[in-house]
Amino acid sequence: MSNAASQSDLRSSSPSTPTICENEVECTKPALVTCHHCPKRLCLKHVLEHNEINIVRTYSLSDEINCLTHLLSKLDCQQSVDNARKHLDTWKESILVDIENTYQHYSKEIDDLQTELNQRVDIFKDSQKSKMSVLQTQLAALQKVGEISQHQLSPIERDLSQLRQCLESVRCQICIETTNVSCNDLINAYNIFSYDRILPNNTLMQSYRTVSVENCKKFVSSKQYGSILWLDNRRQLHYIDQKFHDQILTLPPVMSNPPTTASALLPYHQTGIKDIDIVDLKWCSTGEVFLILFQRHLFSFEPKTHKFTQLPITRHKDYPFRCLSYINDSLLYISYCVFGICIELWKYPINMNGAVRRWDRLANDKTEWVSHMDANNSSQLGLLIRTASSVHTRFEIRDENLTLLKQIQLNDDYVDLFYPFRLNQWFIKSSAGKYYSYSMETSQCDPSSFEFPFGLQEFGINSMIIGSGPNELTLCDV
Repeated sequence: MSNAASQSDLRSSSPSTPTICENEVECTKPALVTCHHCPKRLCLKHVLEHNEINIVRTYSLSDEINCLTHLLSKLDCQQSVDNARKHLDTWKESILVDIENTYQHYSKEIDDLQTELNQRVDIFKDSQKSKMSVLQTQLAALQKVGEISQHQLSPIERDLSQLRQCLESVRCQICIETTNVSCNDLINAYNIFSYDRILPNNTLMQSYRTVSVENCKKFVSSKQYGSILWLDNRRQLHYIDQKFHDQILTLPPVMSNPPTTASALLPYHQTGIKDIDIVDLKWCSTGEVFLILFQRHLFSFEPKTHKFTQLPITRHKDYPFRCLSYINDSLLYISYCVFGICIELWKYPINMNGAVRRWDRLANDKTEWVSHMDANNSSQLGLLIRTASSVHTRFEIRDENLTLLKQIQLNDDYVDLFYPFRLNQWFIKSSAGKYYSYSMETSQCDPSSFEFPFGLQEFGINSMIIGSGPNELTLCDV
């Protein structure tokens, strides 16, 4: 407080209607000024007392800052690293002890099996020697007589043949069966770094990891599950797991349907796309699967099993698909690539009952079409609407029923792409190559502190993935 109160607060009381001090403890002195500590008019004595309260509060706040500074200075990952290494060493020793114990157990088992097998072999050999001795005695007796008939030799030949067949079929060995298990499949390591962000989102991004990709065309993340699905410009689909291992996926065969007869159903912007081309990728949190949209088919990819499944969606009037979005745990929106806007709502998991609802009257004119759609965590759906006759675009935010909530416009520029982030934020790339951050809470569109020319996705608890170039994805904490 400066001089207890500013000059503008000084007001003289009228002699006819004097103002009494409004202090919480009753005071009969005349009120002279308005207090900066509380919205009351006080006498000089109580203004000074309230000012002292504010002075004491400044010392308390300084102490709190010192405590927070001390807390920040103690923030260190070394103890966590030591604990992780100790855990790893303990696991290693445990595995080695288990391997040694298992080895010793089966080594003794082999010794026991050897003893048993030797005994069984000895019994078998004695039995077969006895049979051969009997046959040898029979032959010797016939040789001594000198006159031998075929009738006498046939039984001996039959017994010898059976004896040979028996001896040649003998299998005498100790078997040990092992399973080729990689220790890498028994252990995993990852970071946990999370916090409740309260600072503005326009701070400069600091990268903590870069992921190499080659000729990346588009990508999508599984958000909290920490995996990435990305498509290169050679139509190859890649999966990056939680250990950041990149694998090329073999796409399922896509059967081409006969071409649509009416040329009006295929606008110019999609005539160059083939049935084997992926037109959109999204993450479905309910099914924990990635959704892969082709012109005429919709597939899911399950990261846990690496299984592709074709979803039973029947296209409206054989229109080709353009883009999709998923919100509110079960609502799947699919936009068709057709002049005039046509969007369908499906329930996930998909069943054979067809679409829940269809909208085909959202366009202002018949040449408009939806080129991109995505949704934030507040179940708000973003639509990017283009026209055949103009470079102008329209970025609309709609609710679950596709009721228009807001239209976002840029000054002397147009939205080229947008990316939702968490509950109320949209990152925007403009046609002029500029980057913005729009807040639904404040309705403010501010220049972004970083660029995202190849896209942006949530990743984990506190991170985002930025498509910083065609060959690099950048991970940052936000």
